[in-house]
Amino acid sequence: MLFQVGYFYTLFQKKERDTKLKNANGYGSITKLKGNRRKPYMVRITVGRDENGFPIRKVLGYYSSKANAVAALSDYNREPYDIASRKLTFSDIYNKWIETKEFDKLSKSAQKCYKAAYKKYEIIHNKVFATLKICDMQNCIDDNESGYTSNRDMKNLASKLYQYSMVQEIVSQNKAKMLDVGSPAKTKGARIPYSDEEIDTLWKHTDDDIVKLILIYIYTGVRCNELLYLKKENLHLDEQYFEVVKSKTDSGIRIVPIADVIVPFFKYFCDKSQSQWVITAEYGGRLADSWYRKQQQSVLKSLSMKHTTHEARHTCITQMTIHNVNESVIKEIVGHKSAQSFTERVYTHIYLKTKIDAVNTIHTVSYTHLTLPTIA
Repeated sequence: MLFQVGYFYTLFQKKERDTKLKNANGYGSITKLKGNRRKPYMVRITVGRDENGFPIRKVLGYYSSKANAVAALSDYNREPYDIASRKLTFSDIYNKWIETKEFDKLSKSAQKCYKAAYKKYEIIHNKVFATLKICDMQNCIDDNESGYTSNRDMKNLASKLYQYSMVQEIVSQNKAKMLDVGSPAKTKGARIPYSDEEIDTLWKHTDDDIVKLILIYIYTGVRCNELLYLKKENLHLDEQYFEVVKSKTDSGIRIVPIADVIVPFFKYFCDKSQSQWVITAEYGGRLADSWYRKQQQSVLKSLSMKHTTHEARHTCITQMTIHNVNESVIKEIVGHKSAQSFTERVYTHIYLKTKIDAVNTIHTVSYTHLTLPTIA
């Protein structure tokens, strides 16, 4: 008798639970997928019925929690939208906008400025526009080296794309309004390099992987994604260099020397990685630049420092300049060929040993007393 009561009570609980999960017909459904997934909750909606009267369903999206899935389904039912449009990337939106009458009415010079601004957003070209965060665009502006006017053009382009997307009901707000482009007086020369004391402090905390990465950026002068996109096949530790095969500029495609003191860091990350990438996230995939920037700021704050990601590159250039490294060598290392003279561009080819000697001059005094990791 006790067994029967328990059995029917269990059935009642299950029925009650199932009733709570059931939505009205045509509202949509939420399904938790099996397996270890980062986003296990699948949301589907009904977009019509076939000739036999059976519902036609499409996937609205995948979500990390049930609460997020419920919110997404609720938002859709409150204000339905075209699912396909919500999957358009930054590039997709840009390509649609430049086909509009608004773009055609612009002067040739204005069109040229917007096209140049678009190229500077390269790292987010393939990101879904509707899910872009303000920091994604702000990071592109912060990394821009062309000054205030260029920053302003980038913000204006983002605003145009958001205005177009709002008309198409892809997004509901213009996030570009929140972008900071600096001021004409402050934009140029505002970057502050790491001081010798700060670099010393970083060397004392190399047990932290983010600190290792900051030091790699300081001693190589590479842009953020030039390192994060580095594959093992393009790393040559025995010869102490790596190849940048993806960069924001043509002159950025280059060979980058590796200073003696950071060779162990590259080996550490290479041994740690189980994928094709040298620098990887905890789950094994390529480390995202947005995640790195966030972690970098957190680590620097804990060490009472404040620097942008690009200021490590600025530090590299500053240090080599202080140590009287030839200007042509510096330009070759950091990928500034566009700033070289005609003679430098045509005739100068810096040998690898010369480049390695150049980066070995960076902060050579203060870290000699520190214990560095050794290569096994």
